[in-house]
Order: sequence, then C-alpha cells, then structure tokens
Amino acid sequence: MKIHISFILFVLLIAGVCCQEDSTTTLLDTTTQATTDSTTVSTTVTDTTTASEDTTTKVVSTTTEAPATTTSVVTTQSPATTTSVVTTQSPATTTSVVTTQSPATTTSEVTTQKTTPKPTVAPTTPVPPTTKPPVAELGSWNVTEGNTTCIRADLKIRFMIPVNGREEYIALSPNATGEGSCNAFNGTQELQITDSEYILTFTFDKNDKEAYLKNVSLNFFLPEDTGIAYNDSKLFKVNVGNSYLCSNTETVPLLNVSMEIFQIHLQAYGSAGSENFGTAEECEADDKVNDLVPIAVGCCLLALVVIVLIAYFVGRRRSRQKGYQSV
Repeated sequence: MKIHISFILFVLLIAGVCCQEDSTTTLLDTTTQATTDSTTVSTTVTDTTTASEDTTTKVVSTTTEAPATTTSVVTTQSPATTTSVVTTQSPATTTSVVTTQSPATTTSEVTTQKTTPKPTVAPTTPVPPTTKPPVAELGSWNVTEGNTTCIRADLKIRFMIPVNGREEYIALSPNATGEGSCNAFNGTQELQITDSEYILTFTFDKNDKEAYLKNVSLNFFLPEDTGIAYNDSKLFKVNVGNSYLCSNTETVPLLNVSMEIFQIHLQAYGSAGSENFGTAEECEADDKVNDLVPIAVGCCLLALVVIVLIAYFVGRRRSRQKGYQSV
C-alpha cells in the first residue's frame, strides 16, 4: 500500500515538473514576440523619419504600446508540492519621433542683362561743294607802240586752281585791262592782262628763226587762297612774223594750276604798219582735223565714181537685152 502511494506521488511530481517547463517555455516565447514587435515598430518609425526628410515640415509622433501579456498557468497541486509562476509584464514602449524641419533654401537668381554694343559710326567728312566752272569768253588785247602793234592776242582761257581739296575756277574776262611793252627786257616783249582776281603775264622772246612764249605767269587772288603759278618752257613756237592759231582745247600746266585754252590766236614781234595777224601756223590738233577733211572728201568722190560705174554697166546690160528681144 505504501509502495502505491509513493509511486503516485512520484508520478505527480514528474507531471508538475513537466508542466512548469512548458509554462516557462511559453513565457519565453511571449517575451521574445513582444521584443520583436517593439523592434519592428522602431524600424517603422525610423523609416518614417527618413522619409519625412524629403517632405515639407511635418512632425510625426507614433506611440506603439506593446500589448500586455498575461499568462496564466493552471497548476495542479499535488498534495505535497506547490508551484508558483510569476509572469513579468513587458514594459510599455513609447517611441517619440521628432522630425527636424529642413531649412528652407532660398534661391536668388541674378539676371544679367546682356547689352549689345552699338556699332561705331565713323565720322563723315563733309564733301566740299562743287563750284560750277564758269564759261570762258573770247577776248582781244593788243600792245602798240607808235605805229607798230607788236603783240596781238585773241584768247579764250580758263584757269583751274585747287583750293582746300576742291577746284576753283577763274575765267579770263574780255573786259580785263591789257597793257604791255614791245621792248621789256633784253629784247623781250610783254603782255599783261589784269582783273580783280588775277594778273596774267605773257613774256615773249625770239631767236634768229623763231618767236615763242618764253614765260607765262598767273597771280590769283581768291577769298580762301592767293598765290602765283607759272610755266617757263618755250610755248607756241612759230616763225618770226607768223602767228600761232589753235581752235582745239589744250591744257598748259602752271605748277599746280591748269590753264585750259579753248581758243588762241597769238602773235608777237609784229611788223610796222601791219594791221592784222601774220600767216597762221596751226597747232597739231588743228592739223589733224585739216588732214581728215581731204581724206573724207576723197572717200566721197571714190564712192561716187563707184556708183556711176555700177549704174553705167547696169544700163548697158539692159540695152543689150532690149536689142536681142527686138531681133
């Protein structure tokens, strides 16, 4: 009988120990699950905090309370053994997430206006007004001493004078005063034509065969300039007693002044008692024109002869044809 009771107590004791191990294992599993849940919540909050850095200002506060776990273990008390299981509640976990507002970024845009430089305009030089050249007129002047007219001059002349980058003109006036000398210096003769704007001087000389213009000089008086121009080369050579004649335009340089001669008939060393110009010796330009006249006349005569011959032969052929028809 004692043996049976002892065996029953031993079985109960073993059963109690087994129950206690199961309760302890269950409690440990519950505690581990609570800790895992808390860790999951913390991770979620951390992710939420990270995401909040890219958004606008927002504070998120998340409180996760771990569920209180109460484990009741029903223990069957054996008559001699009492088992007490104490379950410790896991503390409530409070997570506070503070999101720091990222500072507002202010972007200041500075716009630089690009200015296009204006093109530089070169200063324009005013063009001086062009003076219309005056028309030269034909004038006549003589130098007479006693009954001898030594110098005769029919002149149509204009002078072109450069002044301050433009051209000024002086035309020989037929009303200008003429004076001179038949024996000026060393056998020379002189003609001087004077007006308000100029003094034109012709000095003539000769040798045994020829008479010529030894020197021509011009003193001019303009509002913007005055000066003297001359040419001392031998001009207008003719035999003594003859005159120089030219109807074509020719230009004679007087330094920087141009003497434009449109018509000239000039003679010096005239003989006593002579009232007109001596035999005219024409300039080369007039000679070329004179040579063209006979050539043109000859060509016209030749063409006329050809036409007459052609007409003669045509008429003769027609007369022969009429003779044949009559026969």
